Amino acid sequence: MSRRFVAQPLSLAVALCLFVVSSAGADQPKDVRSKDAKPDQVKAEPQQAAPGAPSVPVAAPQAKPKFPPYADVLSGATAMEGFIKLHRKDTKLLAELSPGDLDKDVMVAIAISRGIGQTPLLGGMTWGFGDDWVWQFRKADDRIQIVRRNVRFRAAKGSPQERSVHFAYTDSIMFSLPIVTTGPNGSFVVDLTPVFMSDLPQISAVLPGFGFAGDRSTWAQVKAFRDNVEIEVAATYASGGGRSIDTVADSRGATLYVHYSVSRLPETGYQPRLADDRVGYFLTALKDYSRDGEEDRFIRYVNRWDLRKAEPSAAVSPPVKPLVFWIEKTVPFKYRAAVREGILEWNKAYEKAGFANAIEVRQQPDDATWDPEDISYNTFRWITSSASFAMGPSRVNPLTGQILDADIIFDADFIERWQDYFETERRDAATVALPTTVKLPGLPADPRHNLGDDGDYTRMLGQDLAFGAMALAAPGHPVSKEKLDELFVAGVKSVVTHEVGHTLGLRHNFKSSAYWTMAELNDPEKTKNVGLTASIMDYMPVNISPKGKPQGDYFSRTIGPYDYWAIEYGYKPFSGGTDGEVAELKKIASRSAEPALDYATDGDADGGPDPLVNRHDLSKDTVEFARWRVELINQLMPKLIDDVVAPGEGYQRVRKAFDMLLHQHGIAMGFVSRQIGGIYVNRDHKGDPNARPPLVLVEAAKQRAALEFLEQQVFGPEAYQFPTKLYGYLAPPHWDHWGMRDVRADFPVHNMILGIQDSLLGRLLSPTTLSRLLDSELKAPPEQDLLTASELVHRLTSSIFREVETLEKAKDAKFTARKPAIDSRRRNLQQRYFERLADMAMGNGGAPSECQTMAVVELKNLEPRLNVVAGSVLQLDDATRQHLSDLAARTRKVLNARINLQRP
Repeated sequence: MSRRFVAQPLSLAVALCLFVVSSAGADQPKDVRSKDAKPDQVKAEPQQAAPGAPSVPVAAPQAKPKFPPYADVLSGATAMEGFIKLHRKDTKLLAELSPGDLDKDVMVAIAISRGIGQTPLLGGMTWGFGDDWVWQFRKADDRIQIVRRNVRFRAAKGSPQERSVHFAYTDSIMFSLPIVTTGPNGSFVVDLTPVFMSDLPQISAVLPGFGFAGDRSTWAQVKAFRDNVEIEVAATYASGGGRSIDTVADSRGATLYVHYSVSRLPETGYQPRLADDRVGYFLTALKDYSRDGEEDRFIRYVNRWDLRKAEPSAAVSPPVKPLVFWIEKTVPFKYRAAVREGILEWNKAYEKAGFANAIEVRQQPDDATWDPEDISYNTFRWITSSASFAMGPSRVNPLTGQILDADIIFDADFIERWQDYFETERRDAATVALPTTVKLPGLPADPRHNLGDDGDYTRMLGQDLAFGAMALAAPGHPVSKEKLDELFVAGVKSVVTHEVGHTLGLRHNFKSSAYWTMAELNDPEKTKNVGLTASIMDYMPVNISPKGKPQGDYFSRTIGPYDYWAIEYGYKPFSGGTDGEVAELKKIASRSAEPALDYATDGDADGGPDPLVNRHDLSKDTVEFARWRVELINQLMPKLIDDVVAPGEGYQRVRKAFDMLLHQHGIAMGFVSRQIGGIYVNRDHKGDPNARPPLVLVEAAKQRAALEFLEQQVFGPEAYQFPTKLYGYLAPPHWDHWGMRDVRADFPVHNMILGIQDSLLGRLLSPTTLSRLLDSELKAPPEQDLLTASELVHRLTSSIFREVETLEKAKDAKFTARKPAIDSRRRNLQQRYFERLADMAMGNGGAPSECQTMAVVELKNLEPRLNVVAGSVLQLDDATRQHLSDLAARTRKVLNARINLQRP
């Protein structure tokens, strides 16, 4: 190693001495650095030496430290000891990570603690899309990476498949933070400000034109605890101000509070439980590549809480750790009892599964300082957003399915409007125009969290309550104030129980409403211990009977038999290890063919073929339910003016009531239409007691009964005939300010009626319905009766053009503009039906080719009949003659165009 010396004249003796010393160590050159010195810490010789003496080496200047001193960096900072040690300094938030904090899984949960009154940015809303976030802090050189783990794929440790998974899938590096200093115990200090002072939740994706404004965002609060840290940011999103939002003072700066809970993933020895498709739980699905030779590599766990018996050998035991729900202090006093009862209702099911008092309810004290968004607390939250919704989401360990946290949200506007409907009876009974928030474009729907959002349920239930209140207040339906209060409390409890079911892991069961007939569900002796449906997890309308029919409970007052069964599957403890548990679970699930245990959920209701799987219906016979609803609507419609408007009031409520009755009628007809082309879907497994085939065609008699009902109520000449006097009283609101929708002054009756008719035509003539009808011809034996696609199309044509058949037989009839042969409602419907037939004939819309031919035949048969009537000597009114002539001409053009299309 070379050495540096200060240039000085040397004596011969000194030079000889230096030579001897240097030569003695020639094979291993000596270094003046200590043995622990780093290569860049070289010591230099002194710059001066005494005359006649050798120069003496001196230390070189120390290299600049890699990091500034710990004390300097954190000077003036406020330290917070907790799961992660935090330091607040000015506008920065620093985290001090020990080596033990690295490469460990942590859960990150996000919630909107204060919103802007726009869906989905509502105060109390759990925020999450896809799997719940599992993060790790990893060291890479002089930086700390924040990594979101890819938790969906796995293989057995040490197996070749584990190495394959490692090479096939990677985690996502979200942030790479420079280490700003190191602590005395080897810790690493990083600045978390760019992590949380950012659009980490991707809120700008649902606020088009807005971006995160860091210069206007602040730390609302930061708290550290043993197992979690709570960070809340007052996040401002800025825009150019070109868009006005009613609930935001100035759209150039929309501020909402985003709450982050960062917590340890618990290591408690929790045992995941395998899911079964016959029982409706939210799922944690993992793809396991160790399952060699398996048809399905997925492992599916039910999402559930970690409940364990304090006394494992006892038939019924308290849990080691009960599930505690806190009623937030913002819940009004008058609703707290109903909320408490709705939560505790589930203890009935848990007791049957072996747990005594599995759920506890506590009231948050007025002086409590903890936050409802804190993942350590399960809460029932009361918010005000004018969104009329309730929601029961939960946070889940995406590796095991263990539920870690749940927060039920009730919007105060939803409750207050229910109360308004009932307490004011006549005056506001018909109020159905619930204020809705601006629907912002959303992120992709999460398959789990989205299903816990029951905004549609509560909004529809609010309209049902208005409908029921109007019926109860009408003549012949006297009801006391006490009874109304009782009904209201029952309604609150019913929805609370439904939302709690979601937080326990249960999905919707939209087939449970097919448990009773209309007569049975209006027999209180049958329903008092079971409910109106077999599960509280259905969407149930208020059960209102028309005058002259028996009236049962208006709401389900308890959980149903399906709910007991589902809780047993998810929570009942078993002995005998994993194999014993699997065998017992299969035994429980094998009961699925029992009538009370039928299960179908959201995916089945969204376009599925089973006519018994619906939201907001009752009864095992949808036609029967619709008949009761229509009868009630027909009783209410002629009396609207007298029943919903008190002296001295405006007539706006007549318009709202009329709109509501049309809406209720359309919903009921939608249920009926699903019978046509319907297929019963069963989840039974081979070998289950009384197992049914998985797919069963709906009986032809039921399909024809449904079609006949639609012909009478929707597509026939007698449909939608209302008292003409009523139209003059459908007054609009006369207010003109923010929060009020601009509506047409006169009621758009033609558009409303045609909208319902066209929607139902679209369902009946959809490629899916027509294909199912065609497919049924192969799926049924020749001796089985069927409703065919040809019969459906022909009957629709006959019903919709009924007047043509009548006019063909007429001889001396005379018509005028005020008494037309075909009135305007019917002309609208015929024009729209013709357009659908024409599209089908031309191959537009994807209908099966055979059905395209059916449409051509219908048009060919219809054209001469239209021409005959239009050209007859009958004294037709001008509108009818022009209408028929135009349809005949357009039919000819379609037929000619199709001929041209078929040419080579």
